Amino acid sequence: MSTQPSQPNKPEAPKTNREIYGLRHEPEYFRNLANARSYAARGKCSVVMLGDDERFWVVCLADAARLERAGLEWA
Repeated sequence: MSTQPSQPNKPEAPKTNREIYGLRHEPEYFRNLANARSYAARGKCSVVMLGDDERFWVVCLADAARLERAGLEWA
């Protein structure tokens, strides 16, 4: 017989895109392609992908490869 009190069921927090796709970093999100490209140009090895939420995601090249395998498109 267990003497430990049972813990109430906690609702799980919604997963981030980093967790869903197994990314190294959380993407930066933009609604405007020009802004996303400008931000990516200032970063080192950053690219723009079209996310599954109709936003543009700025990610590193390693994450871009993971997202491409998952079916997302380059912007």
